[in-house]
Amino acid sequence: MNVSCNLAKKNITLSFVIALITIFTIVGKIEAQANPTTPSTETTQTTEAPQETPAPVAQAPEQTPTQDSEIGLVKLFVTGGWSMWPLLLSSIVGFGVILERMYFFFTAKLVRKGYNQDLQDAIDASGMNGVDEFLKANEGQRITDVLKNGMEVSQNDPEIFASGIEREAGEVMTLLEKGLTVLSAVSTIAPLVGFLGTVSGMINAFDAIANADQVNAKVVAGGIKEALITTAAGLIVAIPAMTFYQYLQGRVAFFTSEVEEAANKIYKEYLKLKAGKKA
Repeated sequence: MNVSCNLAKKNITLSFVIALITIFTIVGKIEAQANPTTPSTETTQTTEAPQETPAPVAQAPEQTPTQDSEIGLVKLFVTGGWSMWPLLLSSIVGFGVILERMYFFFTAKLVRKGYNQDLQDAIDASGMNGVDEFLKANEGQRITDVLKNGMEVSQNDPEIFASGIEREAGEVMTLLEKGLTVLSAVSTIAPLVGFLGTVSGMINAFDAIANADQVNAKVVAGGIKEALITTAAGLIVAIPAMTFYQYLQGRVAFFTSEVEEAANKIYKEYLKLKAGKKA
């Protein structure tokens, strides 16, 4: 029993000593960490100065993401100023004309591929009879309607046929070119309106410079941003309008050339018939 009591006392004493050593070690570390933070007033000033200066630097990154997140089409439209309204109207009109014309050209049967070559083969095979048969076999196409109407009023006279074809082709051409003038106007006017907005934005920028006591980037940024937005908007409206105008104009020119080629083939046959009758 005495041996066990002595062992217990030794263990308690050893544990107590270890606990004291641990406590003194922790206290020493705490004092070592506390000493550098409590020196003279100069060190406190040097530590406080960096704490004050990062404050505006920390706020700037917080503001820029919110400004970027707010940028959208509506804000760009408002920033562009008054010139964005006529550009919006021009874009709506141009887009409507493009949709209507594309639907018309893709649904209207103007002329199929190889039409004139087949017409020439029919003429070589049977002359004017071949022309009549060919036109009956290709009913429903605009070029066939033009040729048939011209032949109906021709009375087998080549000059009357030429006049009839010119009249009939003119009516069809008016239908094909419908709306193309509007597209041409949009593609021409939109960049001019955009440049006018550019001038307006630069005027606002210089006006801000004149009214500011100190000139910096923020003073002129608003006017320059307005100028760039209106320039870009004008080009965005004009480029598609000009592209589709050129495409549709090419379709019209192709149909015109096909009608002229087919009419010339029939016109030559009428001249042969007229020469044969005189002979």
